[in-house]
Amino acid sequence: MSEPTPKERILVAEDSAPNRKILCHLLEKLGYEVLSYDNGSLAWNALCEEENQNVVAIISDIMMPEMSGIDLLKNVRGDEKLKDLPFVLVTAVQEKEYIIEAKAQKVNGYILKPVTFQRVTSKLQELFPNKKFPNLAA
Repeated sequence: MSEPTPKERILVAEDSAPNRKILCHLLEKLGYEVLSYDNGSLAWNALCEEENQNVVAIISDIMMPEMSGIDLLKNVRGDEKLKDLPFVLVTAVQEKEYIIEAKAQKVNGYILKPVTFQRVTSKLQELFPNKKFPNLAA
């Protein structure tokens, strides 16, 4: 019917190695190619590279060294080519100012820590309602 498309990519920015590994594993199980970075600055640089096409969403921790998830979100929303990319923040942080700032920058949602298969799948189903995801938790 249609031309085969390159595998969809999700970019993950998370400074905690265990959390990053869990997120990447879950996303790969769901059929995505994952680009993972341990801070927002590296993630931003990767997004700006031409070869990193087919990124369909960004999942980022809020608190990271070098560039926070909020600053990464601001950069994405300020870039003409990337501004509409779904952006989800992973957080244990519940301070109101972060939530207010993220909402002001049009964040698409949150995944609360600890990261679980159910939380990740649920959020992706919200972002991509027409996509079928495998039920790996059954």
